[in-house]
Amino acid sequence: MLGLWFGFFLLALLLVTVLLWPTLRRKGGEAAGTDAGESQRSALAALYRERRAEWRAARDRGAMEESQLVQLEADAARDLLAAEGNPVGGHTSSGGRWLLLALAILLPVLALGFYSQSDRYGELTLYRDLVASTSAGADAEVQGRITAALEQRAGSHPEDLTSRYVLAQRLLAQGDLAGAVASYRYVVAREPQAAGVKAELAQALFFAGGSRITEEVSHLVGEVLAVEPDNGTALGLAGIAAFERREFRAARDYWRRAQKLLAPESAAAQALAAGVARAEAELSPGNGVAGTVTAGGDNASISVHVSLAEGIVAAPETPVFVYARGADSPMPLAIVRLRADQLPAQVVLDESRAMMPGRSLEGAGSVQLVARLALHGDARAAPGDWQGGVESLDRAEWGKPVSITIDREL
Repeated sequence: MLGLWFGFFLLALLLVTVLLWPTLRRKGGEAAGTDAGESQRSALAALYRERRAEWRAARDRGAMEESQLVQLEADAARDLLAAEGNPVGGHTSSGGRWLLLALAILLPVLALGFYSQSDRYGELTLYRDLVASTSAGADAEVQGRITAALEQRAGSHPEDLTSRYVLAQRLLAQGDLAGAVASYRYVVAREPQAAGVKAELAQALFFAGGSRITEEVSHLVGEVLAVEPDNGTALGLAGIAAFERREFRAARDYWRRAQKLLAPESAAAQALAAGVARAEAELSPGNGVAGTVTAGGDNASISVHVSLAEGIVAAPETPVFVYARGADSPMPLAIVRLRADQLPAQVVLDESRAMMPGRSLEGAGSVQLVARLALHGDARAAPGDWQGGVESLDRAEWGKPVSITIDREL
C-alpha cells in the first residue's frame, strides 16, 4: 500500500508541474515579453510561407484538390492573424494562477477519492490479501476474510469468472466440497472449453461423492483427456477409475503418465508412485498381499472407527466428514465423506483420500483427526454441528485403531 500512495504522490507532483509551469514561466519572463512576441510572430510567418509552398507543390503534383488548398491556406492565414493579435508577453491574472493551483491540488484528491470508492480499490485489497495468504504466517482470520470477500465478489460480479475460480479452489482446500462443486460448475457452464477447470470440477465431485468415481466424474475426465492428454488431475482420476474396474495395467499407465509431470521428490509424485506399486502388485501372479504397498514401504494410513453419541438426532442423508489435517493448515490431508445413516462406520484415511496434489499424509509427522456431523451440509464447521476428534496423533500411532465419537456441539 505504501507503494500505491507514493505513486499517487508522484502523479500529483507531475500534474502540479504541468499545470503551473506556463504560469511560472510567464511570471518570470514578463520583462522580455515584447522581444519574445516579435520572434514568435516572425517564426509563425516563416512557417506559414513554408507550409503554403508545400501545399501548392502537392496541388501541382495532383496529390491535393484546389478546394483543399484554398481551405488550408485560409485556415493558416486565420491562425497567423490570431497569433499576431495575442502577444506572448501578456500578463496572467492572479485569479487565473490561483485557479490553476486549486485545480492542481483538487484533481489528485478527487481522483483518489473516486478510486477508493470504486471496485478497483476493493480488487487491489483482495489481491494484496491473496498474496499475503500464501505466506506461512497467514492465519485463519485472514483466510476467512479472503474467502468471504471472494464470495461477496462472486455475488456482485457474476461475470468475473477468475474470482469465481479462485473461490472454488479455496473452498475445495478448506473442505467445503459442496461450495467448491457449485463454483466450479458455474465456471465450466460459461467456459466449457476450459479443460483444466473441468478437471478440477471432476476432482471436487470425486471428493464430494465420498472418493468414488461416478458416471459424471468419468465423463468429465474423458472430455479433459480428449483435449489435454497430459492433464495430471484427469490422469490421476482416470487411474483410480481403471483401478476400481480392476484394469490394473491401464491404472498403472495413467499414473505413470501423471507421475512424469511432477517433481520426483514431491508428495504428489510419491503418492502416484504408491499407486503404481499397488497396480503392479495386482498384476504380479500369486501375490496375496496386493494393494498393501505404499510409498517407501511406509504405512501412511489411519484406520478410524466413527460413531454418533446417543441422543443426537439427524436426518439420514446428513453429511459426515471424517478427515485428518496437519497443524500448519486447516486443509485436510485426507478426507472421507459419509452419511449419518452409515454410522457407526470404519474408514481408512490414506493417500487415496488426499484432497490436493502435494498435500497428503505422506509428509506429515502428526495429525489432528476430526469427525463432524454437518447439519448445515457444509464441510466448514458451523454453529449447531456436532463434532468429535483426536487433538494430536503421532505417526508412530497410525497403525493402531482409533475411535472417534461425535458428541460435542459446536
